[in-house]
This record gives sequence, C-alpha cells and structure tokens, in this order.
Amino acid sequence: MENYLSSKERILRSINFEEPDHVPLLLRFFNRSYLMDKSREWRNQFEEADQLLELGLDATVDFSPPLPLNKEVNIKRRKISQAGEKYPLLVKEYETPRGILRQIVRLTSDWPHGDDIPVFSDFSVPRARTKEYLVENMRDLDGLSCLFSKPSGDELKRFLDYAEKVKHFAEERGLLIEASGPALGDAAVWLCGVERVLLSTIKNPEFLHRLLGVIHEWNMMKINLILKAGGVDMITHRGWYESPVFWSPKAYEKFLAPLIREEIETIHKAGVKFSYIMTRKQTPLFGILKDLEVDVLFGPDPVEGEIDMTRMKREIGEQICLWGGVNSFVTLEFGDERTVRDAVAQSIRSLAPGSGFILSAVDCITGEGPGTRETPIRNIKVLIDAWRELCSYPHRRI
Repeated sequence: MENYLSSKERILRSINFEEPDHVPLLLRFFNRSYLMDKSREWRNQFEEADQLLELGLDATVDFSPPLPLNKEVNIKRRKISQAGEKYPLLVKEYETPRGILRQIVRLTSDWPHGDDIPVFSDFSVPRARTKEYLVENMRDLDGLSCLFSKPSGDELKRFLDYAEKVKHFAEERGLLIEASGPALGDAAVWLCGVERVLLSTIKNPEFLHRLLGVIHEWNMMKINLILKAGGVDMITHRGWYESPVFWSPKAYEKFLAPLIREEIETIHKAGVKFSYIMTRKQTPLFGILKDLEVDVLFGPDPVEGEIDMTRMKREIGEQICLWGGVNSFVTLEFGDERTVRDAVAQSIRSLAPGSGFILSAVDCITGEGPGTRETPIRNIKVLIDAWRELCSYPHRRI
C-alpha cells in the first residue's frame, strides 16, 4: 500500500466521489489515548494525529468554539438527602435574567462528574438518574434562552489563537480540519430527557419548536464562529438522538429538518462540507438526508445499526459519502479474527466501489471507563491488517 496523497487529499477525494489512492481508514476514539501500544499514550490531538499517520492511517484535527455561560448567570450547587431516595441528590441552579433553571441528579456510585452537573451529558439523560431536568416546561425556556452568550474578549481570542495553531499543524501534515459544532436533537434530549422530547412531537409541538429554536440559535452562533476562524474543511453535526430509533420520518421532517437545512446551507455557502453523525437504523431517512444535501454520513453499521450496506450504497451512497462499515461494540470487542476480517471485507466490498467511502469502526475505538469496555488491541491490529490488504482502488460494484 502506497500513499501518494496526503490524508486531507484522500478524504476530500472520497467525499467528492473521486477515487483516491486507497480507501481511507479514519478512526474515532472515546476515553482512549492510545491505539495499539499503551506505552505510547498521546497527550493531545496533535500527538494522536502523528501516531496515526506513522501507521499509514488517516487523521483529522479539529477546533470547536466555546459556548460560555452568560456573565449575568449565577450558579449555586448543593447536596441534599430526601426521604424515599436511595442516593444523595445533587442540585444545580442557574439564576438567569429571565428565571431560575434547576437540575437535580441522583449521585449513584457511577456518576462521573463529581460534584457538578454539566448542561450537556449523556449520563443525565435516563429518568432513573435525573430527578429534575434542566428544562421541565415552557416557562423554563425563558431562562434557557439567555443561559449562554457569544464568546468575546479573552475567551474569543483563545479560541481564534488555538484555531491558528490547528491550521498551522494541519497544513504541515496535510490533514483535514473538522469542527464539532451543532447538536440539535441531542441537546434537546440532554436538556429534557427522551420522554419529554418525543412526547412533545405529538402533545406539545409549540414547546418543542421553541426549545429547538433556542438550541438552533446556539448552533448557528457556533457555526458562524467556526467559519469566522477560517480554514475548516468539514463541520460535524452530532445526531445520535436524531435517528428513527427516536424520531419518525414525519416528526424529523417537521421539527429537525428545517433547522438542519439552514445549518447546511450556511456551511455550504462557505465552501465547507457537512458531516452528520447518525449510527442507528437510518434507512427511513434516506430520502430526507439526500434532500438536505448531507455530504458525509458517519454511522453505517450492519450489526447494531441494522443497516443493509448494499442497499445504503445503492440508495444514498452515490450522493452521500459513507463513513463507517465495521461495528465496534460487538464485532471489534467480542469477535474473533475471522469475524473482524470478514466485517472489513464486507464493508469495503459493499461501500467502496465508486469511492464515497471512509472505513471506520462505528462508532469508536474505546478505552476502559464509565459505560465502556476497552476495544481489544488484537482486533484493532486485525482491522488494520485486513484494511491494508483490501484498501487499494479500483473496487468493483456488487
């Protein structure tokens, strides 16, 4: 396997449906700071990128703008015990210019955030964990609307300075720059819980429209800051809670699609690619995703995602670049060598012909931590070896 393109050139050619030198292998990591050698932990994204390039893999670097609290917001925290509650309760209140927002969580033994409750966290989503969500009713949206503000002063300068550092590094290494910006349905679930968001699609659409509108304002602010910094090649919208597991196509089209369309139009106008993370049962949304003009879809997964990859390639894979193909949490964590090799071969055979494909584990390579099991090093080696054997273009359609 020879590299005659830079990693950035290879990924962009794949996104643009131009055959590169070989199928890119671009992995994502969660709670893990090494790939195959624990003695070579990376301390930052720059060391990570260098290690991946050293192995002949692809890499990206990123910068993402802060979303600072409004300076007029005061925060109070306290722990309380309450009759009938097995665990102590952690209470966090935001005193905003337009009312008080309150969140209460149960301090179970696996709570990962110490004595704090982040505004955005998957650990706060389950009703068994959270006694009171940050947003419980229409009245709370007044306070939510003024919770965050646009970064300015030193905070803005730090962001722009870091963006320049990332751009310089990317230019030296030939790397694609991506930025994590929007989170719409995900943010709504973090703020309200799954039940309230989904029931509101039917019982309280006015509340949901207004909630998503507030979040959308934050998203557009972040997108415009990213574009102001310049140099970014792709902006990623996370949508783990936006799949048909949660939203019917009708609800998706009514509540989410108009706001995501505005994001995409703004991003495309700046000549930047739009990447969408959605890892489960995407088939009912194929037509909508094409209509939205999504550039990259991270998430094709034939196991947990229950995706027919041949059908996905046929129906959207000539317009949307597909990024994924190998299940992580079942195939890579528990599979034997043959299972992993077969998974790599099937994904390349199904998704690589005609380009428009980036190989990855879906959704990430994990390390040990709350809610995760470490991806075995032996299977990562098998994944990379199988990719090296099969990655060269051209690939025939099946």
